[in-house]
Amino acid sequence: MASTLSEKRDHPASDRTQGTAPVSLLVALSGGAQDSDLVRAAHRMAARDHLRWRAVHVQPARDDSARRLRVEQGFALATRLGGDTRWLQGEGWAEALLDYAESQKVRTLILGRSRPSGWRFWRHSLPDRLARREGSFDLVVMSGGGVRERWRPRARWQALRWQEPAIAIGTTLVALGLSWGLEAWLELANLSLLFLGAVLASATLAGTRAAMASAILGFLAFNFFFTRPRFSLVVGEQEQLLTVTFFLLVAIVVGKLAGSGRQRLVALRANREHTHRLLQYARALSIATDWGQVRRVGVSTLERWLSVPVIFLEADAPHAPLTLRQSLPEGVSLDQAAEDAAQQCRQTRQACGFDTGEQSELPWRFIPLHEHGRLLGVVGLKLAVLQPSPTADQEALIDALIRQLTMALQRTRLVDELSASRVSEENERLRSALLSSVSHDLRTPLSSIIGSASSLRDLDEQLGDDDKRELLDSILSESERLDRYIQNLLDMTRLGQGRLKIERDWISLDDLVGSALQRLAPALEALSVARDWPGDLPLLHVHPALIEQALVNIIDNAARYSPPGGRIAIHGEPSADRDWLTLRITDQGPGIDPEQRDAVFDMFVTGGEGDRGRRGSGLGLAICRGMIGAHGGSVAALPGPDGQGTTIEVRLPLSAHEEDPDAD
Repeated sequence: MASTLSEKRDHPASDRTQGTAPVSLLVALSGGAQDSDLVRAAHRMAARDHLRWRAVHVQPARDDSARRLRVEQGFALATRLGGDTRWLQGEGWAEALLDYAESQKVRTLILGRSRPSGWRFWRHSLPDRLARREGSFDLVVMSGGGVRERWRPRARWQALRWQEPAIAIGTTLVALGLSWGLEAWLELANLSLLFLGAVLASATLAGTRAAMASAILGFLAFNFFFTRPRFSLVVGEQEQLLTVTFFLLVAIVVGKLAGSGRQRLVALRANREHTHRLLQYARALSIATDWGQVRRVGVSTLERWLSVPVIFLEADAPHAPLTLRQSLPEGVSLDQAAEDAAQQCRQTRQACGFDTGEQSELPWRFIPLHEHGRLLGVVGLKLAVLQPSPTADQEALIDALIRQLTMALQRTRLVDELSASRVSEENERLRSALLSSVSHDLRTPLSSIIGSASSLRDLDEQLGDDDKRELLDSILSESERLDRYIQNLLDMTRLGQGRLKIERDWISLDDLVGSALQRLAPALEALSVARDWPGDLPLLHVHPALIEQALVNIIDNAARYSPPGGRIAIHGEPSADRDWLTLRITDQGPGIDPEQRDAVFDMFVTGGEGDRGRRGSGLGLAICRGMIGAHGGSVAALPGPDGQGTTIEVRLPLSAHEEDPDAD
């Protein structure tokens, strides 16, 4: 049951008449047994009115570990249900909540019904104190269904472990024995320091409660054995009474401080270990290069750290059903109820299943991985195998692991989308370059062929034999040029699709270069070609047609950019270990800019018009690199001798030269 107080707050009339939803909803957690009911009620109210909601807790000056644990569990539940959380600081509950609600312009504040208990019966309850104050929000008080914690002064001591009283008694006995043996040499005030040391030892070994027990035991032992009258708790002398009282006060303060320091040290070590593990997890996620690796790292880490079965679900398309992609341990399956819960988690983008607001009776909890409204996947954790339910630290660990996994998956998706975008842009660039190249390199020779053929047809009787031969030579030359261009396109296609087969055979460099020069005889008429290599050069074990085509492309490119009457030099030499053949083809053209020497081997990259007015297609050197690379060799563009012209350096392996050529 819920009762609404202070309904007649100063809300604008427009809000009342038009039913405008409040801007925010706040639920205050006290660390009591009804916190989970409050969180779920706030979630239902926020979902109904489409509000942004938050769970808060005012941190008291004295921290009760059990109460803080319940608050953290409530915060974890609020986070799973889509809310956020905040720790508040203030002089009192009412003042802190009122100040925060006013600063956030909260319209609705939800509290649990509480009544002062124990010795604080005269104080007003928190809802009463808030209702008496001025505020611009509705105050909703939720009944806990009769569940109310009773004040138990000894509750904290009921959880003592046997080690704590054992350490307290042991350290006190040690101090008692030392004091008994040193009583003859030390004064009474100095003996109290030994018992104070026992308090410090208890605080260091077991914590605050053991230190308090050691302080009381030390006080009793010090009073019973060393003050007059002996073996009595009655103190006969005023000076000794001050000494014993002062010892008790100092022991309690020192024990409290030492125990708090130990607690902070333990918490610091736990936080350091937690941070170190999260750092290792983040490093493993950052090393993962694709979606599958990130998914495997996330699932394996969750399974290893939580010791529960873990599954990862994702859909192939926005409207496709969820599919189990990975599970640990292998062979995990879901029943129909669990599959329905996973689908609901996907649709609502909210955690569903075990210990959540939806279908909490299921053994599985399904957590959506989404970023900017886009679902990346659904993680399933079978948390019902944990007995008891997950602690606040485990809930915080789950949230941290899921958050980092989501960011890593988002990173890999962005990388994939960026790579796809770059590939698409590169394909578009190549498509445009291909159309431009085809329109130029097909139209130019075709125009020459059409012009020469039409001249032969229309002016046959007016042309002499020499003119007819010149026109026929032009048709043949342009046809061969067109054939080479089409062959380059086919070779480039085969290289791109990986269908180029290397059928090796033994052949000499003389035969390869001679055949290439013979094919380029018309293009080399106005140039001189010099060949130079040792006569004992080993045979090459290559695909003759491919290497010949590569040489044709390189020499044709050199001829295109050489001036009339220029010289092309072809020089070959083996390496010192005779494992490689280096072939250099040098022209006397304008050369290539240093920043363009690598780019000329890309498709459709040309150097402009050559010295003889011929423009390349931008495919020859790209095909050359592919063919030579398929043989394990390399090709590079270098400056010519004395910085004039260009040298194309081809390196081919000679590692098979010692094999018997006749063995094939």
